[in-house]
Amino acid sequence: MNKLLIEPLGPGAPVGEILLAETAVRIELPPSLHQLAVDRYAAVSKHAERPDSPLHDKVTWFYPQGSMAIRSTIKSHRRDDGFDIDIVAELLLHGALTPAQVLDLLFEAINGPPGSMYHGMVERQTRCITVRYADGMHLDITPSELLDAHDPRRSHIFHAKPGEPATHHRYLTMNSWAFCDWFNANTPVDLLFEQAYRKRALAFDQMRVLAEAEVKPVPGHSSTEAGKSASVVALQLLKRNRNMRYASRKGQRLPPSVMMACFSGHTSVPGSSISDALDTIAAVILEALERADRSNTLIDLRNPKCNNDRFTDRWPENAQAQRIYIDDLKLFRRQLAAIMSDQLTLPQKRDLLVVMFGEGPAQSAVNDYAATLGQAVATGSRKIAPSGKVLPIAAAAPAIITPSAAQPRSHTFYGSPWGSW
Repeated sequence: MNKLLIEPLGPGAPVGEILLAETAVRIELPPSLHQLAVDRYAAVSKHAERPDSPLHDKVTWFYPQGSMAIRSTIKSHRRDDGFDIDIVAELLLHGALTPAQVLDLLFEAINGPPGSMYHGMVERQTRCITVRYADGMHLDITPSELLDAHDPRRSHIFHAKPGEPATHHRYLTMNSWAFCDWFNANTPVDLLFEQAYRKRALAFDQMRVLAEAEVKPVPGHSSTEAGKSASVVALQLLKRNRNMRYASRKGQRLPPSVMMACFSGHTSVPGSSISDALDTIAAVILEALERADRSNTLIDLRNPKCNNDRFTDRWPENAQAQRIYIDDLKLFRRQLAAIMSDQLTLPQKRDLLVVMFGEGPAQSAVNDYAATLGQAVATGSRKIAPSGKVLPIAAAAPAIITPSAAQPRSHTFYGSPWGSW
C-alpha cells in the first residue's frame, strides 16, 4: 500500500512531498487575512443594499465564486500585490437594461456618494466592479440576473468594456454556483490528508478563524474544520507557478484559474498525494492544450454544469498564447519530477522550489524542514541522506548531510538549469 495513504506527510513521505506541502501552506492565505476577506465580503454586501442605494431591495443574493468558494485562494508572489475575492451579486432588474447600464448601476451603488465607505475605491471593469483596498486586497463583484428560478443560479452576466462600442456589449450565460458545488463534490476532503495538512497549517499560523460572514458564507480556512483535499492544494501550487511564470509577461492574459480548477475537479482521486495530483492536473491540461494546438484550434472548455458557460472565452487569445502555456507546463512537469527524485540534494531542491514557487515560501519551507531534520539527528536515531530524506541509523548511506547544508546561501538559481530546461 502507498505509504502516503497510511502516513501522509509523515516521516515516511518523500522529501519532495513534504516540501510541496510546506510550500503550499506558505502561499495560501493565513487565517488572519482569510478572516479579513470574510469581514470585507460581509461589509460590501450590506453596503450595496443600504437604504439610499440604487440597489436597495434589488439584491436577491450575494455569494462567493472562484477561489474563495473552492478554498484555493493564494497570496500574491509580490509583496505590493494583494489577492482578490470574487462575489456574484444576483439582482432583480426590472425593465430592459443594457449590459453597460447594469454595470454602471452596480458601480453607483458600491461607490456611493462622496464621504461614503467605498467612494473613490471603486473601478468599473468589463464584467464586474472592483473595490480596491490600500493593503492590496480587492473585491470583484459581478452583477447577474437569474434566468430560471427552477434552475438555481443559472444566470446572465454582463459584458460591456468601457470605451468599446455598444454593439460589442453582450449577455453571457454562467453558473459559477453550480460549478463550485460540482468542484467541491469532486474534490472531497480525505480525512488522513486533511488532518496531516491541517497540522502544518496550524503550526505555521496559530490564529484561528471563528467568525462567519452573513449572506452566503465563505468557506473556512484550511486550519479549521473545513479542511481541503490534495487536489485543492495541488491546484494552489499550480496557480502560484502560473503567476510566477507570467509575472514578467506584461500585457499577457493569464490562463484562467477556473480552467485549471475544472481540470482539477475532473481528475481528483481520493487518497492522492500532492505530487501525484499536481502532475496529473498539469498533464491533463497539457494534453488538452496540445490536442487543440494539433488541430489548429484554441481550447474550448465549458462549465460541466452549464454548457453555455465557456471558461476559455477570453484566453487563449491566439495560438501563440496557447503554446506559451504548453511550454510552461512541459517545464513544470520536468521540474516536479526533479523535486520528487532522490537525485538532487536538499539545497538543489530548495533552489528549484524557488524557481517554481518563489523565494519566500520555498526558503521558509526548506528552513523549517531542515530544523525538523536537526531534531531527528539530535536524538541519535536518524541520519540524513544528501536528498534530505530521513533514514534510520542502520539504513543511512555513508554520505550524509547536516541541516546546516540547507540554510540560506548566495543565490545561484537564476542561472541554474532548473529555470531553463
